[in-house]
Amino acid sequence: MERVISNHYCILPGHFYPVLKLRAYTQLGVIRNYCKGDSVVLPGEVVNKVIFVLAGKLGVSFLNEDGRQKFMFYVDPFTFADRLFAIEECFVHVVAEEDSTVCFFENEPLLRVLQEDRELLIEFITCYASKCTYFMREAKELVLYRPSARVLRLLYELCRAQGKECPQGYVIDQRITQKAISEITGVHFVTISRLFRYLKEENILQKQANKIIVYDLPRLRALIEEEELRF
Repeated sequence: MERVISNHYCILPGHFYPVLKLRAYTQLGVIRNYCKGDSVVLPGEVVNKVIFVLAGKLGVSFLNEDGRQKFMFYVDPFTFADRLFAIEECFVHVVAEEDSTVCFFENEPLLRVLQEDRELLIEFITCYASKCTYFMREAKELVLYRPSARVLRLLYELCRAQGKECPQGYVIDQRITQKAISEITGVHFVTISRLFRYLKEENILQKQANKIIVYDLPRLRALIEEEELRF
């Protein structure tokens, strides 16, 4: 049966396809608990394991030689971070974004299980594929669209994928900070703040602590298409 990756898994850097069947094999790994802010993997630390999140959330960032850091993605429950197929050396920093419980799987036991459990293998590959789809989408956005358009497109796609009709228009029940939007889109935080202020003043969209209310989706779409938009 063909497995289609929903657009829901390709918009935010953490909503990747869940590997639910791996929960049945945690006895093969080592379970550890981390408090919010704890380092799970330090920059330069060699961890040739799959880090499977059972609860909470991890954040994965790459560090450059000059010390600059680039956020890459979140690891939500039942997804993973790994160096299973390491291609080159990279300085990765993995931090617990929330109080988290994770299971470390050694490569060899996990590879044996993947050979024996076809459904688990399919889920594992689909999770990888959803990550690839997300990063290909991000590469396209960076090349084809200006900073303000990238933010507007993110909000528009979130509304299309997760928005629910409400009396005001649509509500997106998604807690996403301006800092996270800045990290996802590569747009400066100041530009994000100015853009949200403009959208609120124009009664197009309002961001609240735990949700985003879209009052006028057609106008949001029209803003994306305006070539002279500047913020």
